[in-house]
Amino acid sequence: MMTLTEQLIEQLNKMDEAQQQRLLNFARILTKTPVMKGESGISIAAATGFFDAQSLDEMEAAIVEANSIACLD
Repeated sequence: MMTLTEQLIEQLNKMDEAQQQRLLNFARILTKTPVMKGESGISIAAATGFFDAQSLDEMEAAIVEANSIACLD
């Protein structure tokens, strides 16, 4: 299995010079962007006690239903 670096180099070698320049510009911007770590909804809800288990189950069911409807479009 190839390492991530090897995979990146493989893809880089498939690009023309203009694409490589765009990728380099993006990489430079990306390295200056702070990494943000979020918290899962469940950990937040548990910490605050804001949502009860039934409410969380209802929200999850609504999300699943919305995703299934969106897949039909």
